[in-house]
Amino acid sequence: MKKNSVVTKLGIVIMLLFLSILIPFAILIDRIFLNVYSLYLDENVRALGDRIEVAIIETMKDDPNVYSNIESLTDHNLAFFDKNGFIQSEGYLEYHKGSKISEDWLSRIQVEKYLAGERVIPETEENIYYIVKPFMKDGNLSGGVIIFSSISEIHDKMHAVRDWIIRTILGAIILALGYTIFLSWRLSRPLVEMEKATREIAKGNLKTKVNVPSSDEIGSLAKAINDLSVELNDYRTNRSEFLANISHELRTPTSYLKGYGEIIKNKRYETPEELEKYASIIESEANRLAKLIQELFELSKMEEGSFQLYRQYIDIEDLVESIVEKVNLKVNNTNNRIILCLQPNLPDIYTDGLRLEQILMNLVENAVHYSEDGDINIQVCFIEKQIQFIVRDEGPGIPQEDLPFIFNRFHRVEKSRARNLGGSGLGLAIVSELTKHLYGEIDVQSSIGKGTTFTLSLPIDLPKN
Repeated sequence: MKKNSVVTKLGIVIMLLFLSILIPFAILIDRIFLNVYSLYLDENVRALGDRIEVAIIETMKDDPNVYSNIESLTDHNLAFFDKNGFIQSEGYLEYHKGSKISEDWLSRIQVEKYLAGERVIPETEENIYYIVKPFMKDGNLSGGVIIFSSISEIHDKMHAVRDWIIRTILGAIILALGYTIFLSWRLSRPLVEMEKATREIAKGNLKTKVNVPSSDEIGSLAKAINDLSVELNDYRTNRSEFLANISHELRTPTSYLKGYGEIIKNKRYETPEELEKYASIIESEANRLAKLIQELFELSKMEEGSFQLYRQYIDIEDLVESIVEKVNLKVNNTNNRIILCLQPNLPDIYTDGLRLEQILMNLVENAVHYSEDGDINIQVCFIEKQIQFIVRDEGPGIPQEDLPFIFNRFHRVEKSRARNLGGSGLGLAIVSELTKHLYGEIDVQSSIGKGTTFTLSLPIDLPKN
């Protein structure tokens, strides 16, 4: 495991967090236990002092052996002193009979109810807790008692409790360490997998996938990496297809130009009519090549986003009737018929009029090219703040398997027929890109033998951004 790996860093953070909670909690438990026990001992010893005071002053004041009798009734060591501080009983430690308590104690018990403290007997290392209880009679000091209570047992219990707490902490740290290692490994494993996957993608293995089933942020990141892989793979595939298609599309007209140019150059024609025919073919292929290059240029600008829109209010009726009038020149040479149906009182649309006309011209011309002896219905209506243009033909229709790709560049349903009609294979791709720029949507429905319907929906007011 690397020192600077995510697993190590995450493990250290979790352990520090765990210790920052566990250690203060253990110290708090120790303090609470010690304070509770000390308070309990102090209250008991003080209560004993109060009872001794009552016995000395009231109930046993006439008993000549009062000190020895009281000592026999308690487990604590006692040392009684008179009002001058001289010890009157057998006493304990240095406070034996005839000795005197310190002047400091004597002066303090004049104003305080108790004196209390702890000390250690050097010879036995026994811990002693003591209180000095004064006896007050008519507001004057009449004597007192020093109560000695051994607290060695308490100290032993406290040490036992602390040992138990330390062992508990060590056990908890071991458990926490194991849990931390497992949790860090569990959390970091998807990151390690994603790192390996991104390195594989960087090497060009664009079919690499990350398997992270969770739905949290890490799962979302893994899904984003998978999406990126798919997108890059599609981009590489599309780029190869695009280069292959553009090479093929350019090869056809250039072959015509080269072939018929050589015929004219070498004067291999027999009549002026034949020469005119060859010149007409060269002009037609040159126009087709120019159109292809122009549409590729426009499509490239649209996809790069370097595309300028010129917004203006457009009268929809005028626009659609103008398109029908232009397309009628081609329709008149066929047995097709255009039927126009406009909803009354259509509002003006605020959009780029030239681009909208380009979209509709592409759709209507496609309908004319692919229809034979049929009706081409153009319907325009206003629905929920959108203008809907519907172009329906009665052509051969588009197979269902081709519909998802109908707006792709150079996609043709009938390749030979489309080329004979002069199509570049970019018309519907341009329609799709223009529709996106105009914040619209386009849908296509088709049925073999019955025809195709394109539905273009555009907002009545094109957003300014």
